[in-house]
Amino acid sequence: MWPKPDIECWLNPAAEVRSSPIAGQGLFARADIPTGAAVSRIGGRLVTEPELHRLLDAVRAAGQGYVDTITVTDGSHLVLPPGQPNGKGNHSCDPNLWWAAPYTLVARRDIAAGEELTNDYATSAGTDDFTMACRCGASVCRDIVTGRDWRRPELRQRYGDHWVPGLLRRIRRESSSP
Repeated sequence: MWPKPDIECWLNPAAEVRSSPIAGQGLFARADIPTGAAVSRIGGRLVTEPELHRLLDAVRAAGQGYVDTITVTDGSHLVLPPGQPNGKGNHSCDPNLWWAAPYTLVARRDIAAGEELTNDYATSAGTDDFTMACRCGASVCRDIVTGRDWRRPELRQRYGDHWVPGLLRRIRRESSSP
């Protein structure tokens, strides 16, 4: 069983929100961040899969865009509180952040001041109906990011154990089945 998330989010003081060349606004390093340093700890409320779909349908119907969420278990998702700067983190197919704890993103490598802070949404999105066009510009860009990307062998190899808990559990379960 994974620990219950905090209600609030935390963001490293070396991170700030700015206009992003990837999409809208993004998180940027205002100072150098060393490999392994915690950058973002997300919080919010846990919802079931049906609750998540009702929430997403309501947001779409209201024309409000999207909901910041990650997969926690096969049947539950963490929904971030609205308006949190943590939710401004953009996707990259070659990110500089990855998961080191159930709700914490850390620097995957040394990050220089001014760099956009990114994570691969494939490491946190596990709903089959999630699909997003990618504009990250990385040499390994997949063009489309989906909630099924956790099944991709090259991503499993690239990220090792650096996935949200629910997806890591799925990967381990698939890897151990005959």
